[in-house]
Amino acid sequence: MSLPAGAFGSFGGQAAVIEPDDTPWSIASRAAALLAVDPVRLGGAVIRAQPGPVRDAWLSAFRDLLPPDAPWRRIPLHVADARLLGGLDLAATLSAGRPVAERGILAESDGGVVLLPMAERISPSAAARITAVMDSGEVKLERDGLGHRQRTAFGVIALDEGIADDELPPTGLVERLAFWIDLTGVDPRDPCMPVFAPFDLHAVRADVARVTGDDEVLSALCAAASALGIRSGRAPFLALWAAKINAALEGRDAVAQADAAVATALVLAPRATQLPVLEPQQDEQEEPEDKDEPPEEAPDDDRDDEAAGDESFDDIVLSAAKASMPAGLLARLKAGDMGRTKGSSAGRAGAKPRSRLRGRPVGSRPGDL
Repeated sequence: MSLPAGAFGSFGGQAAVIEPDDTPWSIASRAAALLAVDPVRLGGAVIRAQPGPVRDAWLSAFRDLLPPDAPWRRIPLHVADARLLGGLDLAATLSAGRPVAERGILAESDGGVVLLPMAERISPSAAARITAVMDSGEVKLERDGLGHRQRTAFGVIALDEGIADDELPPTGLVERLAFWIDLTGVDPRDPCMPVFAPFDLHAVRADVARVTGDDEVLSALCAAASALGIRSGRAPFLALWAAKINAALEGRDAVAQADAAVATALVLAPRATQLPVLEPQQDEQEEPEDKDEPPEEAPDDDRDDEAAGDESFDDIVLSAAKASMPAGLLARLKAGDMGRTKGSSAGRAGAKPRSRLRGRPVGSRPGDL
């Protein structure tokens, strides 16, 4: 992945979190910093990596950026609905003589982050329940004679441990998560891996509310999403919020072109399903009346200024998107492989899902008498 020069600089009024380069770890570090500021509005992140020191280092560093009292809950792969959403607390019910509800993991995670290991193997029903709570901001408990609602808002870190290309987390879940981070190519022995540094999280959260992003920024992000073949309407809004957080980290009161470029690289580029087409600018020049005399040429400095001024916000964002595409995704798109990508299920409606069980089937056997 390659980003525009200067896109990843140090934070203006805060301590620097990443080094100004475009390595996968640097990009993951910037995503972690933005996500720590507002995991609820950004939804969360998909981390594609096998268990190991690199993934553990990212999770540990990200958790250190969060407030010390922020909830951090792990959702088991085969979690029961009573543990996920809550249910009847039998001991408290017998003691009180009336139904007493027990809080589930999602309610306990209010204001924090839930960790979802082996997200590519989560059941569709569990993923649907998590996304429903993310959308509504509350847990609706109507079971075991109970009927009440609990407000909750959290971010999700989905750990994608899939090996094959079709082993992916559910589409409905990942499209709600702003960042798709691939750490498979990061070497834990690389001495150039930047170190996370803390920053004033509360000050940045207060600054984000004052950052403005006009219609031109949202229009440019929507145009970039369309050029990249992104069909989800959530992606441009997630990118806009990421751009606002990046502006707050850099000490700006309005979203600048650099902020939009960073948001495009982190949110939109990994979702691309097609290569964007950059249309060359065609300046129609009128022919001079006197063909014998050549037209006067403007000085070089004037031509450079005009060229820089002619480049629109849309072109800058689209250029950043094309320059920041992951190498593996870019290679597949150039090869014309428009098959299923992360978060996309186009062309597979009604297809029989693959079994998540591996190995050779043993067949039927007689039972014990």
